[in-house]
Amino acid sequence: MDDVARWHSADTIRRTRVDQAVQETLPTPQHGKTMHGDRARFDAHVNIESPSEAPHLKTVTVFSNAPEAGAWEFLSDDGAVADQEAKAPSPLMYFAAGLGLCLMSQVERLARARAIEINSVRLEQVSTWTGTPSLESVNPNEIYGKGELMQLNLIIDSPAPAEKLIDFVGICRQACMALQSVAAATPVATGLYLNGRPIGDIGSTGPVEKAS
Repeated sequence: MDDVARWHSADTIRRTRVDQAVQETLPTPQHGKTMHGDRARFDAHVNIESPSEAPHLKTVTVFSNAPEAGAWEFLSDDGAVADQEAKAPSPLMYFAAGLGLCLMSQVERLARARAIEINSVRLEQVSTWTGTPSLESVNPNEIYGKGELMQLNLIIDSPAPAEKLIDFVGICRQACMALQSVAAATPVATGLYLNGRPIGDIGSTGPVEKAS
């Protein structure tokens, strides 16, 4: 059974063995004990492969430096860009979901830590990007992807005063690593390894210098 057929006959996401989640170009995940008052470090490791028989479908393996987080395999499909029916969420859908999920995690954790009474909470979100749709007919210098706005709305039912909830949500924003990664334009390094040989990082670690 080929990779694509194997995935189509199984769950969209599944747990895999941590010792099978390895990377050739990056350090092995290291989990150090965090002392009280120290900043905790979380490394998310991602491996992505493209099956030759399904060019828009990607198989993804994610794992981290937190042993209890485990390792997971799932699918992503960008086929909708080519007017094909998608078989799994697109990369940007996962990106947007990660942003919202991270914020919701902080809401739950900080509500317990700060004794904020919350009867219910849910999040509605829209993340907007713009990009270059027809890559074949465009000058390479004109190819440009851009995030426009990430709107996250927390819908909270709570007896706590509004002022207290306003301060609380502000702290949740501060604590959310995914949200702060986007808001602070975290540096991104893009390394190239060609035929097993390291070439080096391509481009700068900041945003492309291009007018919006």
